[in-house]
Amino acid sequence: MTIKRRLVFSNFRMVAVLFLTSLIVSWLLRILIEVTGVFPDLPPEAVEEIAHRREWGENLYWWQKFFVPLALALFVLIFGVINNILTVRLTRSIIKPLEPLGEGVRQIGGGNLAFRINYQNDDEFRPICEAFNEMAAKLEASETQQQKDAANRRELIAGISHDLRTPLAAIKGYLEGLETGVAATSEMRHTYFTAVKNKTSALEHIIEQLFMFSKLDMDEFPLTLRRVDIGLALADMTEEAAAEYEAKGLAIRLAGTDEGRFVSVDPLLMRNVIFNILENSVRYKIKERAGIEISAVVINGSVLLRFADDGPGVKPGALENLFDVFYRTDPARNTKGSGLGLAISAKIIERMGGSIHAELPAAGGLAVVITLPLLEGVSP
Repeated sequence: MTIKRRLVFSNFRMVAVLFLTSLIVSWLLRILIEVTGVFPDLPPEAVEEIAHRREWGENLYWWQKFFVPLALALFVLIFGVINNILTVRLTRSIIKPLEPLGEGVRQIGGGNLAFRINYQNDDEFRPICEAFNEMAAKLEASETQQQKDAANRRELIAGISHDLRTPLAAIKGYLEGLETGVAATSEMRHTYFTAVKNKTSALEHIIEQLFMFSKLDMDEFPLTLRRVDIGLALADMTEEAAAEYEAKGLAIRLAGTDEGRFVSVDPLLMRNVIFNILENSVRYKIKERAGIEISAVVINGSVLLRFADDGPGVKPGALENLFDVFYRTDPARNTKGSGLGLAISAKIIERMGGSIHAELPAAGGLAVVITLPLLEGVSP
């Protein structure tokens, strides 16, 4: 029962109490009069017997002086007792729901963010308890995210240190070789200079990737969203990349990428995502001639882009971590690359309103699946 209804019923009970109290007092006085004989019955010959009228008047005086105050006192006493009982019950019905709220505040204040209030009554306190549970859930999710972000920052620092130290150490070694005359011939000096140049380019690439990731993470990287035919865009991008990746030992095959499926994306950033996935497949391929199949299907108003390679894959438990920055804990994938490509791809897809995840195909390898909202009013 709601508090409003409780108050309404309480008012009705008060009226009933007043009525019942009046009846009780009247009944008690009646008994009192009969026992004490304060009011004797008037004789039939009231007109003739004035003495009896005088006696009745005197009795009325004593009734007004003693019994009326007694009746009022008795009425107040009975009414006060019953009213106090009803008030205590009403107060308890209001205060009792506050107890779990108070306990919830203490639990949340003590760090138990998993605490939830189980309130079943259908009254005004139920929305408050539900709002409390929603707040607790958001706090718990925020705390979990903060812990994850802190772990990612630690991993980021460790990853940056590792990825910068390796090429810097190589550059330092080559420069020392040039300085000390180890590279005595022009051919060796050319080799050393080429190695330094390549390592410098690798450092530049890492720094650019870090810059892009930080901008995306802070939501400061500008997006230019356009209406794009994703099937046509995939065909153009893979045609552009086919020769380059064929030379790297990766054959690209399109399957089910029909035209007429429109999405809202940033074409340049989408190209970055696709090339990051292709680079990831090249980097971890275990065969001299590897392959990747790209497909696009429409499911429930979304376009699913699937990039399935025939590489070594990962352990099932590592799938959800593949898009974390600098994640390379799987033995098959912990020695190559900066660990930023898939993390950047995930940030880009999220900024464009989509999602990305990885799967393990039955045939082996790894599949990266991108989900993008299909533009309304456009059918495949």
